[in-house]
Amino acid sequence: MTRMENLQPDLEEQARQDAVYQAAMASINASKRGVERQGYVVMGGAMSYGEGALGDGWFGKVSHGAKLFMIAFGCAVPPFLVWWVLL
Repeated sequence: MTRMENLQPDLEEQARQDAVYQAAMASINASKRGVERQGYVVMGGAMSYGEGALGDGWFGKVSHGAKLFMIAFGCAVPPFLVWWVLL
């Protein structure tokens, strides 16, 4: 028959393993929250950029001017490249 003194090391080891398990799970959950937080930051930035670029403020005007410049640049460069290479 076993006595209670013999069970004490097993209980201490189980308590230590429980503590290690809880620490590992907390670390995993913190990592998951960090990844989720980064996703929210990216989406929030994209949404605020979109609203700012379509607005009537300074950033909206600069964004609209940049769009027009890129369209003009895309239309003007190919003929210049053709003239430079072929003529």
